Amino acid sequence: MATKQPNVLIVMSDQHHHRFMGCAGHDVQTPTMDGLADRGLRFSNTYCPFPLCGPSRMAFMTGRYPSTTGCLTNQCHLKSDVPTYAHGFGSGGYETILSGRMHFVGHDQRHGFDQRIIADCGGTAYINPVTGWKLEKVLGQLIDTPGMGRTPLRKSGPGHTGYHAYDRAVTETTVNWLHERGRRIVENECERPFMMTVGFVSPHCPFVAPPEDYALYDDKISVDDLPDPQLDGIHDVHRAIRSQWKLEEAIPVEWQRRTAVAYHGLCTFVDRQLGQIITALEDSGLADNTIVVYTSDHGEQLGEHGLWWKSTFYDGSLGVPLLMAGPGIEDRGRIVNENVGLLDLGQTLLDFAGVTQLPNIDGRSFRSLIDGDSGDWPDQTISEGTGRVKDEVGAIQRMIRRGPWKLCYYDQMRVQLFNIEEDPLEHNDRWDDPDCSDVVNDLTSRLLEGWDRDRMLQTCRTRHLEQRLIGEWVKRNNPAEPDPVWYDEPPENSILDMPDLS
Repeated sequence: MATKQPNVLIVMSDQHHHRFMGCAGHDVQTPTMDGLADRGLRFSNTYCPFPLCGPSRMAFMTGRYPSTTGCLTNQCHLKSDVPTYAHGFGSGGYETILSGRMHFVGHDQRHGFDQRIIADCGGTAYINPVTGWKLEKVLGQLIDTPGMGRTPLRKSGPGHTGYHAYDRAVTETTVNWLHERGRRIVENECERPFMMTVGFVSPHCPFVAPPEDYALYDDKISVDDLPDPQLDGIHDVHRAIRSQWKLEEAIPVEWQRRTAVAYHGLCTFVDRQLGQIITALEDSGLADNTIVVYTSDHGEQLGEHGLWWKSTFYDGSLGVPLLMAGPGIEDRGRIVNENVGLLDLGQTLLDFAGVTQLPNIDGRSFRSLIDGDSGDWPDQTISEGTGRVKDEVGAIQRMIRRGPWKLCYYDQMRVQLFNIEEDPLEHNDRWDDPDCSDVVNDLTSRLLEGWDRDRMLQTCRTRHLEQRLIGEWVKRNNPAEPDPVWYDEPPENSILDMPDLS
């Protein structure tokens, strides 16, 4: 028997470029995502609040800017007394479940979820800036490939990783829960609607795809398909990134090609996991009363502008997919082109479910856009970032996308300005175009309104010192995990099926 309130199923991947879906016009095979877009809505201009896993996810959970939460790196802890959308759903009568990755750090691994049915990947009690998440047990010989640098590009290709094993385990756990939920409803054993959030690691690097997925694209992608880096006039921020990660020396084109092939394969792999979950939702009789959302925490640049991974304001890094389908979502197959952010998504879903909204948030509900009314929506979203340009802390940064325009503000440095509609690959920086001076002034004013630059800088410095101290403590004490890790024994050894890595 269907509940009066809709169930909500949120699936979040990690590092999914917003254009890498068939429904977005790309040649990658994503039939499940395409089906969601056909049955519901695709938001074409969705931005994460910070182009890095932890800060983006904590902002998504709370509806507050990273500068407000204080979560500005992957090592930052979200305070347990900060309300999340899980608290909102729970206070509104929902059963709240977390399955898989959410990048919580510290001993609070729930942050409002009633249940966590499978732990995060590799350990999360305290993230040591030196050793990471005990990833040697998860990634084996690929331990040096999930971060930024040349090695992830060199060690790209077909193979097997602990991340694949983890995502399959998340899928299996989620599917089993949905089947059990369907049984309980048939037998009148539960009355509350549920909100379930599912987190995958893929398509995050290592750029190693299951062999069957890699093979789908190996013969279809050549070096001629690689993006033009367009390094003329490169911004100092991006020049520093390229230097830091040793990207200034030419990257062999075969490394780049293998990386592109593997990333395509990983997107297809994620789509297949999503498909199994949606099939379980249908088989369990839950689909008709469940809103399904697919998104990601940030994008992947994949060689655009001579950059890989994330941490910039280019759309490849900052843009994320957003698909929604289910009861109450009409106009099937519609594309919503207004600018929205992950900062707004939690509030939107709370609004849709008719439950308590979160207080003191920076985001807002875009329910009106779902209903086809854009009248009161400002058509803008703001993101934040920190870069490593000036000192050990880095330069504070902000981005505003409003209408077709995107302005990237770098503290005490020149801005960037792009017209995304005319220049979707962001090759034509118009910050010094006299015809755009009014746009630059207007967007800069909007971007800096109410923003305390000095407070954010002080927050960066304070958190830097705090994390350094906790990192030293972790190295010396190796604290226990708050929840069991997701595996009883280390998963299959991460291995690259490429004997020649030249």
